[in-house]
Amino acid sequence: MSDAERARANFERFARGEPIAVEVGEIERELSSLWQQASRVSAARLGRAELSREGSGTLPGVPSETTAGSAVSRAVLWNLVVPTRGRAGLEKTKALCDAIAPAVPVRAIALCLDDAAGGQELSATIDSNVVSQPSGGRVVYCEEISLMGPPGAETHFGAMVRALQVPGVRTATLWMDPTMPSALLARELLPVTRRLIIDTASCARPMDLRDLEALAARALPRPIADLGWLRLSSFRLLFAGVFDPPVGGAPLRRASRLAVRYRAGGDASALLLVAWLGLLLDWKPLRAAGTPDGGLRFDFERPGGPPVQAFLVPSAAACDRSAILGIELADGRDEYVVTRTAVDEAEVRVPIAPPKTVKLDAASDAELCVAALGPRGRDPLYARCLAYAAQLWSLR
Repeated sequence: MSDAERARANFERFARGEPIAVEVGEIERELSSLWQQASRVSAARLGRAELSREGSGTLPGVPSETTAGSAVSRAVLWNLVVPTRGRAGLEKTKALCDAIAPAVPVRAIALCLDDAAGGQELSATIDSNVVSQPSGGRVVYCEEISLMGPPGAETHFGAMVRALQVPGVRTATLWMDPTMPSALLARELLPVTRRLIIDTASCARPMDLRDLEALAARALPRPIADLGWLRLSSFRLLFAGVFDPPVGGAPLRRASRLAVRYRAGGDASALLLVAWLGLLLDWKPLRAAGTPDGGLRFDFERPGGPPVQAFLVPSAAACDRSAILGIELADGRDEYVVTRTAVDEAEVRVPIAPPKTVKLDAASDAELCVAALGPRGRDPLYARCLAYAAQLWSLR
């Protein structure tokens, strides 16, 4: 196959979103070549369309078939770096980036450590993410670069990321797998990261709060966006809405007991929920102790009132990204309860009205990532709740 034929074949694979194996040192050059071809094909197709409208036939010398669509534009709002393990993790990463791209175009750089790679050197593939516009007349391409190597290859990833960033575009790191080498994040990725995204409610590998606290300290002053925290937003809003008129805020001021029930692996989410209420209601943490059911009890001092007890109540329910099963607040006379009945549904029980079912948002991981890359990824309340939760964790 000649160089021209190889280039043509690679472009058509790129346009279809198929991976292309490239030499690690040739990634940027290969991408540049593919985009030059995309520009030529786009110009040719536009020229053919113009000639066709004039009844002049086809444009001489331009192939009549292409998989690239009517026009090609390169849109990148973020460099998104995603470390992962194994080929299965890499496939999940690519699927996630594909789902993010329609809302937030990114240059995705997947860093994969593969135990099965043995002694092989670092390898690379590039492919495109193709997003059809609603009008159907335009196609946007986003690049996806995958770097794979055996354990130990992470020492090269920092330099590769610095070389492969789109200049002038912010870089976010999606740190979804806390089993990845911590040095990769601390030494190689944080120096080039403008926004760090984590998931405290990951079922596969729940993040220990001590690790999260250390990570937050290393990340400063960069904002941390937590998919677990964003996933809790509809539940928090629903519970806060219980105390809108006619109930009012008096039960919160009189509260004597709080209980948060959660699924396996949801410890961090449950603790963040307690921290959210404790912080906003000005509860001062005093002490903590284990409970017979494997949970935790926290004692709080409250300004101008009796002490408050908060319980984290684990459930045998299977791990689920919703994490939180229910929250109950008692003021010594009545109880105010929100219980999740489905991923997107909850039941609300208050003393002054019959139980009612309310819909909850059930955003996908991709939708949460889009939110994390936007203004919601700079939530100052999360940073305060995280520090408060760390204070609670230290009392155990």
